[in-house]
Amino acid sequence: MKRRYFEHLYTEICVALDRRISRYELWLLLWEGGGDPDELTHAQTRYFLENNLSVILAEEGSTLGIRARRRLESKILRFDPQRPTPEEWLANAFDHEENAA
Repeated sequence: MKRRYFEHLYTEICVALDRRISRYELWLLLWEGGGDPDELTHAQTRYFLENNLSVILAEEGSTLGIRARRRLESKILRFDPQRPTPEEWLANAFDHEENAA
């Protein structure tokens, strides 16, 4: 279960920008903002989005339009680390299917 929020945050930002960002810079920015990337909580994630998302975007030389940013924030905040993502669910379903064959 560890790092699921961080991994989801990282992945969604990369997808929204259509390129990879520095995982290390994101890690440091979360840490400097009082969050623990290994044990990131919903509240820490919300704080990061409200206060530091613009910083990482500026450091990466990227911008998001208002609608794209709201969409990104919504996708990140809807994440529930207790439940598998659709991607994880499909990967597990195909794994079980292959192992059964």
